[in-house]
Amino acid sequence: MRKQISVILLCMLLAVSLIAGCSNSRPAPAANDPASAPGAPKELTKIKISTIAGPSWASLFVANNEGLFAKYGLEVEFTLPGGPKGFQAMHAGECEFAMLSQEPLLIAQEQGIRSKILATMLKSRVYGIIAHPDITEISQLKGAVIFGSDPGSAPFTFTQTVLRDGGINPDKDVTFMQMPMDAAVAGLDKGEIKAAFINISKLPELKDLEFNTLVNTTREADSLKYLGNDEFPAEMICTTEEYAQKNPEVCQNLVNAIIEAQLWIKDHTDREVAQSIAKDLIALPLDILAEEIAIMRDVYSTDCFVSEAGQQAVIDMLVSSGVIKTNIPYADVVDMTFVNNYGK
Repeated sequence: MRKQISVILLCMLLAVSLIAGCSNSRPAPAANDPASAPGAPKELTKIKISTIAGPSWASLFVANNEGLFAKYGLEVEFTLPGGPKGFQAMHAGECEFAMLSQEPLLIAQEQGIRSKILATMLKSRVYGIIAHPDITEISQLKGAVIFGSDPGSAPFTFTQTVLRDGGINPDKDVTFMQMPMDAAVAGLDKGEIKAAFINISKLPELKDLEFNTLVNTTREADSLKYLGNDEFPAEMICTTEEYAQKNPEVCQNLVNAIIEAQLWIKDHTDREVAQSIAKDLIALPLDILAEEIAIMRDVYSTDCFVSEAGQQAVIDMLVSSGVIKTNIPYADVVDMTFVNNYGK
């Protein structure tokens, strides 16, 4: 009898030990578990990008909303403000990347604040100057109050270039009014200012306004005249030189997602693109946003590549305008490593 009890107790102890062993083991992931896929990221890398909300930046919002950032292991937070202030925030360590046009970056580069351009959203710029109906030529703006966006910005530099070509000294012959672009358009309508810089993509928003379009770089003649080249890379994603050196994998994943977003835009209708980014541009009705996407479509870059010729056109305009003094070498500021590695 005692022998039988001993055998029973031994069996119970073995059973308990097996249960305990199973409870400490980790079950194998299911075959269809995304976490088990080869190369699947275990945890998303969090990054911040200082943001400019506009259809020219559609690929950044598409990449976020269509899951492309997550596909490449990134969790993106868009922060404000964007532009030059966002660029300063990036160099202060408040965000890792910035949406930016080239001018502020190149000014800073000349001052020893080193950055790297990783990709371009646009092959060229969609810039324009619109004027009060009684203004038909740039030369008529002498003595006028005009809007040219923020000093040191890409639009401001462009406006200065257009004025000089029209025989006007932008430092002496006009008065620049500082205000938001929407306020500038309202001021133009009221006759308080005579001309304003706009992104040509905004034309669908101005259907009820009477004005003359003096310059429109979506027209080939104006592009060559004021930009100097059919390639004039615009709307950059950039980071600090130090961050690019220390975090090449993050930079590669970011560029991969942006390129795929550009290709997504190419393969979808204007309305589908508008629907994808509508929550990021809530001020625009969906139909108007789709019209703006249509205007942008031909200048979206599908490969995000910044060519040496295109970059030199930007440098030449800034040097001739006095914005920068030196011919900054291409390799000092442009890093196409990640664009070239896409798909490899």
